[in-house]
Amino acid sequence: MKHSIFSLLILLISQLSLAQNDWENPELFQINREKAHAYFYPFSSVENALQNDISQETYIKNLNGNWQFKYLNSAENRDDNFYKSDYNASDWDKIPVPGNWEMYGYGYPIYVSAGYPFKRNPPFIDALQNAIGLYITHFNLPENWKKRDVFIQLGAVKSGFYIWVNGEKVGYSQDSKLPSEFNITPYLKSGENKIALEVFKYTDGSYLEDQDFWRLAGIQRDVLLFARPKTHIRDFTVVASLDEHYKNGIFNLDVEIASAKKNNKNFTLSYQLFDASNAEIKAEKSAFKINQHSNIQSFKAEIENVKSWSAETPNLYKLIIQLHDSKGNLVEATSFNVGFRTSEIKGGQLLVNGKPILLKGVNRHEHSPYFGHVVNKQMMIDDIKTMKQFNINAVRTSHYPNDPLWYQLCDQYGMYLYDEANVESHGMGYEPENTLANKPEWKAAHVERVSNMVIRDKNHPSIIVWSMGNEAGTGPNFLASYLAMQKLDSTRPIHYERAEKLTDVKERHTDIIGNMYAYIDYIKNKWVGTDTERPFIWCEYSHAMGNSNGNFKEYWDFVYEQPQVQGGFIWDWMDQGLAKTDSLGNEYWAYGGHFEPKGVRHDQNFCLNGIVDPDLKPHPAIFEVKKVYQNIRFDGFDTETGTVTIKNDFFFKNLDDYQVKWELLSDGNVTASGLFTIDNVAPQSTKTFQIDLPSLDDSAEYFINFYALQNVVDAFLPIGHKVASEQFQLTDFKPKTSDENLINSISSEEKNDDIILSGDDFSVTFSKTTGALIAYTLNGSELISAPITPSFWRAPTDNDFGNKMPERCKVWKDAEAHMELKNISFKNTSKQEILINTHFYLPEVEGSINLNYLVKSNGTIAVDYTFEAKKEDLPEIPRIGLKLQLPKTFDNLNYYGKGPWENYVDRNTAAYVGLYHSAVSEQYFAYSRPQENGHKTGARWLSLRNHSGLGLKFEAGNDVLEFNALHYTTDDLDPGKRKKLRTTSDLKSSNFVALHLDHKMMGVGGDNSWGAKPHAPYMYYANTPYSFNFTIKPIK
Repeated sequence: MKHSIFSLLILLISQLSLAQNDWENPELFQINREKAHAYFYPFSSVENALQNDISQETYIKNLNGNWQFKYLNSAENRDDNFYKSDYNASDWDKIPVPGNWEMYGYGYPIYVSAGYPFKRNPPFIDALQNAIGLYITHFNLPENWKKRDVFIQLGAVKSGFYIWVNGEKVGYSQDSKLPSEFNITPYLKSGENKIALEVFKYTDGSYLEDQDFWRLAGIQRDVLLFARPKTHIRDFTVVASLDEHYKNGIFNLDVEIASAKKNNKNFTLSYQLFDASNAEIKAEKSAFKINQHSNIQSFKAEIENVKSWSAETPNLYKLIIQLHDSKGNLVEATSFNVGFRTSEIKGGQLLVNGKPILLKGVNRHEHSPYFGHVVNKQMMIDDIKTMKQFNINAVRTSHYPNDPLWYQLCDQYGMYLYDEANVESHGMGYEPENTLANKPEWKAAHVERVSNMVIRDKNHPSIIVWSMGNEAGTGPNFLASYLAMQKLDSTRPIHYERAEKLTDVKERHTDIIGNMYAYIDYIKNKWVGTDTERPFIWCEYSHAMGNSNGNFKEYWDFVYEQPQVQGGFIWDWMDQGLAKTDSLGNEYWAYGGHFEPKGVRHDQNFCLNGIVDPDLKPHPAIFEVKKVYQNIRFDGFDTETGTVTIKNDFFFKNLDDYQVKWELLSDGNVTASGLFTIDNVAPQSTKTFQIDLPSLDDSAEYFINFYALQNVVDAFLPIGHKVASEQFQLTDFKPKTSDENLINSISSEEKNDDIILSGDDFSVTFSKTTGALIAYTLNGSELISAPITPSFWRAPTDNDFGNKMPERCKVWKDAEAHMELKNISFKNTSKQEILINTHFYLPEVEGSINLNYLVKSNGTIAVDYTFEAKKEDLPEIPRIGLKLQLPKTFDNLNYYGKGPWENYVDRNTAAYVGLYHSAVSEQYFAYSRPQENGHKTGARWLSLRNHSGLGLKFEAGNDVLEFNALHYTTDDLDPGKRKKLRTTSDLKSSNFVALHLDHKMMGVGGDNSWGAKPHAPYMYYANTPYSFNFTIKPIK
């Protein structure tokens, strides 16, 4: 017993000793780090401040570039000497800063969605799993810096680090997504100075950084040196709001002046506010004495008829702050773009400038396929440009504060932001006994992270909501965080998705309800009309993993019906694939499992959830997003009067910047068109416009398309850019009637196991063994290269795998494979026509298929298909149709149906019926993990031809068709029962065209990718017979 007690005591002492490591102490997250402040640049001249360009500033030095680097694969191998002044690192490698070391071959990227890539034992980190990066750089201290205080700012370092200057330890810091700033003045010397960093891949802070992204380490953002006057601007807070009438601007400015000592000297602080034309609209100054280490000077002003900021109208004013000494010399200046706006909750709605805006948003990670978590200015601009072009107006900075430049750009170009703190402990679970939100020793870390974010980003008008973090459970630590944020900033609402769930904390600690992936019915029953004080905004919805985002329109039909539901943020913006090349040098987007050694946990392709590729190539679903998110709606067209009703869904601007183009389509051909202006349509109002509509021919099918076009110069939208559109069907679909004048006769012949039907220039062959149409020749040329057979299966999408469709619906894959021919017969219905009747039995589903072919003397084949299954409790049917193969040379695709992009029955509101021409090779969309793709709905007809014009045309019968035409078969795209680590690089193009002619294919779904099926209207079950018909015509 004594021995056991002694052993336990030794263990406890050992644990306590380990806890003394700074990087394993949840209550220690900085040593000697400067207090947080607003992010701004200090300048030595007003001219530089106006330009806000640090490259021209004498007292700022950018340390980005190649640093000396040494990688240690374990924290047990720490180097105790590398930081010393006389240490020789000449044989070390060089690495770019900023940069993630895994992207340069040190260690390897790990992708984990939720859970830790190290042994869970908070706050400890297994040293053997904790890599270290050692960094060294040198700089020369300019002579004119010697009487100033020098600060180093590291924009973001993952995950924690020590810093030394000239062999002296300066400090320590955690939080891998906020700046760390140190005063290094006492450690500097004349001439060359050495900076050394020891960076830990994991720290106790990593337990709060369990986000769904690649686990990468290193110095991730800019490293800057600032030489500041002994008395300088330490911080400033701008509150630029609107009065109660949302007309005049209320300007509040607090500036904190820091001084190295109480010198009792006189200073003057002033500010100027300039409008977009550089006209000064307000200026004030204040004289004061430095009588303490920190002095706060406050200003307040009212600006009449201010031009307010919104994402639609991002009006900004330039603020210049100047500090002068008693002789009138400029000590320091800085600038900032100020936007006047309010963000508040009233009457259960989120209001910006008094208006109940709608957030048409996406979640966005900082991601580059080539640089990991390091993104530069052009990448950010490209993101915003693409978002604007697809009508996205809001971003949640999932799940951490972004690079400061991101906020400046969103201020400038207009984007609403949820600014989210770097707090996620998903891997701990949400249970009260497990979540770190309930543990007192983690309270300070929670509060510190949210508070420092607010302090850094408080002055940006684009930020309309603070977010305390993501998927970190809840408890007293989040209530403390909420209260701390309110104290720092009472001008914005605060959001946290997990608030008030699984906790004894009764106090409200979220101002917005944002349950991720909540179903519409759940919201109706749980929130609408129940909580009348808070809006509902999905913080994540419409999970865009692979071929997804089905039923997106239904979300927004609900939003427009319910004033308290104000939109949401798609998960997510970009596929987080990393670039990799195969053995042939072909680049592909790699995901979890492509880098990690065997035995290292990863979450496969769950990082591929974007509506754009890693290189910003749009996914087909983004066109649906653009359509549903559009801010100009065409609410109805009256054929009798030729009038269209247009709704302005903007909240802050009229439609004077746009014009509308219309096109009348007759059987897909544009037969009339026109343009008209849409002036004086006020925000949130409707107006009716009339066009000169020609008379319609009863024999044709008519549609009318409307396009709202950009008509003025915009930063990202060229003149003529389609900002909104709509298609109205004016007449019903009219199946083609047979108008053939059949003159020649058709003959039949039974030869071995085949039935051969022949005309003057063609022959059609059926197998008596399989019942399939196996050959079709025209003037000696083969028109098909594989038989026509029934098909019930599609290559599983990521959503299909998530809801276990491959396992649940396997019976349909087997039904297709094990189909039995029960009967085949043929007869002449006239001299010009022969009818082939086939009957099949499907034992797995107790089903039958009647597939009949009426072959005519001109080579036309009328196909009639009927399917019925009798077995009870069958799962949904992935597809109902036929498949065949055509020669690869039949690559020219023309069709009249919905397009031009891939579309499905639950994702086709943006795909308009029209005439489209492209190559079969262009129908394939290269999802990073191969799966079902390239589908089209609403097809009236399609044709496939070779370069000489020879081919086949397929015309819909009583109802429109759906189809796929690819150079890949379903089997090529189907990995089997489980996903495999497949990429586009693994696919080899077939030497034929694989054509599916479908009556139905179920929707792709998109509520989530871990269980949700497509919505009921887009699912097909065997509780009813299915039949369709179409005609095959040779193109000679």
